[in-house]
Amino acid sequence: MGLRKKELKFLIFILICIILFSTWNVYSNPELSNDDFIRFHVIANSDSDKDQQLKLKVRDGILAKINSELIQETMAQELTELQASGGLAKQEQEADEKDSGIRVSLDLDKSREYIQENIIEIEDTAERIIKENGYDYEAKAELGVKWIPKKTYGDVIFPAGNYEALNVTIGEGKGQNWWCVLFPPLCLIGAEETVEQDEIVEDIYKDILLDKKYDPLTEKRDKPATLKLKFKTLELIGE
Repeated sequence: MGLRKKELKFLIFILICIILFSTWNVYSNPELSNDDFIRFHVIANSDSDKDQQLKLKVRDGILAKINSELIQETMAQELTELQASGGLAKQEQEADEKDSGIRVSLDLDKSREYIQENIIEIEDTAERIIKENGYDYEAKAELGVKWIPKKTYGDVIFPAGNYEALNVTIGEGKGQNWWCVLFPPLCLIGAEETVEQDEIVEDIYKDILLDKKYDPLTEKRDKPATLKLKFKTLELIGE
């Protein structure tokens, strides 16, 4: 009987250790999920050389637009919220003490909100570029959750599954697509910016990538590696 009690105590001790280790492991190594990303896809009208070149011009124009407006609109929104809450004076004082400006924070929700509020303007930007290049294709911009096959981004492989994505379709949308990761802002770092915004914007984007859960995206590796994502149920944006 005494032996069984010792065995039971030992098993309980092992169980507690396993629980503590599992809890520590979860919090010290945050897991990425499919809803930690917003992807950006530009689908060409066809696979002809001209249509593929047009796709890249549309891509550049939209990235430039997002890059020049996202931080500004986020900053304006934060200032409005601070003014309403009475916290603006305090943040200005803290900024003065640090000899720096008021720092804006950017996250997935704010990025999503910017896209939702500017989806028509993004579509108009695409159509303007299309017309400037002598084509009469229509463009369709949508933000939603779609099933996307396995794709490689740099040395990182994104497994197939449902992801939230900004999709811009040119014309019939029968050509190959170009894609990148819009949040975290991997495809915005180094994209076209105004000289005044360059340093501020780059720092804000890089701050996001300092989040440990995004380490698998930035760590150096010798060969492509597949991300281990926890796939969650995502609702279509707007439903």
